[in-house]
Amino acid sequence: MMTTTEIESTGTPAKAPGSRTLKINWFGAFWRWHFYGALLVIPVLFVLAVTGMTYLFRAQIDAAMHPGVITVAVPDGADRLPLSAQQEAVAAEFPDRSVVSLFDSLGDRSTVFVTELADGTTQNVYVDPYKGVVTGSLTDDQLISDVFIRIHGNLLAGDFGDRLMELGASWAIVLTITGFLIFFLGRKPRKLAAQKKVKGARLRSAHALVGLPVGLGILMLVTSGLPWTGLWGSVSEEVAATGGSSFWGADPGAESTMKDLIEQTDGSSAPAGWAVGMGPTGQSTGQGAGVSIDAAISAAEAEGSPSPYYVIYPVDEAGVFSVMSSQWYQQGNPAESDVTLEQTVHVDQYSGEVVAQYGYDDYSPLAQVVSHGIAIHEGRRFGPINTILTTLFCLAVIFMCISAPIMWWRRRGTASGMAAPRARLPLFGNIALLVGVVALGIFLPMFGLSVLVILAVDQLLIRRIPAWRKFFGTA
Repeated sequence: MMTTTEIESTGTPAKAPGSRTLKINWFGAFWRWHFYGALLVIPVLFVLAVTGMTYLFRAQIDAAMHPGVITVAVPDGADRLPLSAQQEAVAAEFPDRSVVSLFDSLGDRSTVFVTELADGTTQNVYVDPYKGVVTGSLTDDQLISDVFIRIHGNLLAGDFGDRLMELGASWAIVLTITGFLIFFLGRKPRKLAAQKKVKGARLRSAHALVGLPVGLGILMLVTSGLPWTGLWGSVSEEVAATGGSSFWGADPGAESTMKDLIEQTDGSSAPAGWAVGMGPTGQSTGQGAGVSIDAAISAAEAEGSPSPYYVIYPVDEAGVFSVMSSQWYQQGNPAESDVTLEQTVHVDQYSGEVVAQYGYDDYSPLAQVVSHGIAIHEGRRFGPINTILTTLFCLAVIFMCISAPIMWWRRRGTASGMAAPRARLPLFGNIALLVGVVALGIFLPMFGLSVLVILAVDQLLIRRIPAWRKFFGTA
C-alpha cells in the first residue's frame, strides 16, 4: 500500500549531517506506486484480457460449441427464405411462444428468433434459413460468449462487480503512466543488469519492452470502456447534460426506452449498444391485422439501411418494428466495422410506413467519437487488421500479468512482507505532481476515492501497528 509516508513530503529534501541535499529517488517512487497499483490492476486486466479475447471470437466459439444449431449447410445456389416463412417454422415448433426479436444473418449462419417463455424469460430459437426448419434452441446461459461478456462487465457480481472493474480500470491508467516513467527512468539499470547477466534481467527487459505498446493500448481501451461503467458513465453523462450537451443526441439528458427494450428482447444479457440504445422510439398509429416482418424489412431497405438486420417486434398495440443496422451483433452487417452506417428505422406495424429514424448522423459529436472508440475496443473498426491487433494486445496483457508476479517473486527472495520498493513520492512538495494526481482523482472518481481510503487506512492503522508497517515496507 502506498502509505502517507510514501506520498507526503515538505518539498524540501531531507539533509543528513555534513552532507549535501539528498536527491529524490523518482525511479523508486514511481516504482512503488506502480508496484501497489499492480496489486489492484493485475487481476482485473487478466480477467478483461481473457474474457475480451473470448468475446472477440464469440461467433466462432459459439458455433463450435453448438454445431448444427448456430451454423447450417448452404445448398448450392440457394437463397435465404423470407423471414416470414422462417417465422412460421418457429410458430409451428413453439405455438405457445411469441417472437420478441430476430437476428438475420448471412452465409451459413442460422436466423435467430428470440422467443418469450411463459415466465417472461427468453430463449433463442435457431432456424435454417434455406430449409425453413428449426435447428435448436438455446438460452443465454448456454452461450459461452454471453457468460464471458457478463464476466467482462461486472464479474457476475452486479453493481459491486461493476465498481470493482471501474476501480481496476482507473488504476490501470495510473499503472500505465507510472510504467512509462519507469521505462525511461530505468533504462540504464536494465541495460546494466542485462550486461551483467543478472538473474531475471531478460524477463525484466521483455516486460518493459512489451509494456510500452501495451500501455498505449490500455489507455485507449480503458478510456473507450469507461462509458460503460456505472459511476464514471453516469457522472460524465450528467455533466455533459448540465453543460448543454449530450452523449446521445440533440436533447441534453434525454432518456429513451430503446435501451431497456433492446436488453429485454435481444436474447442475451449484454448491454445495449452505446448510442443505439439511447435512440428515440416511434409509435404505430393505425389498427387492424398488421403487416408482416417482410414489410418492415422492405421499409428499412427503402431507407437505405444496410442489412442483415436485428429487428425488435412491436411490444404492444402502439409498438413498432425497430429495424436496426448496428455494430453490436456480429451478423455480417457493414455497420459492424463502419459505425457511420448505423441506423435504426421504426416501422408502423399496421401500415408498414416509417415513423421514425435514428442513426449515426443524429448522434452528438461525443457519441460519434465514443462509437468509433468502442468499435476499435471490440476489434471491429478496421476489419481483420483490428481483430489481429486486438488479439495480440490481449495476449500481451496476459504476458504482462503473468511476468509481473514472477519478477516480484524473484526480487523478493527471502525478504518478508510485500517487499515493495522503498521510496517516497514528494506529492505535497511538488505542485505539478499534486495537481496531476488531484486532476486524475477528479477525472477518475474511483481512483480519487481509493487514494483517500489509502490515506485513511495508513493514518489509522498502518502507521500505528508496527507489524503492518514492516509488512508494507513503510519507511
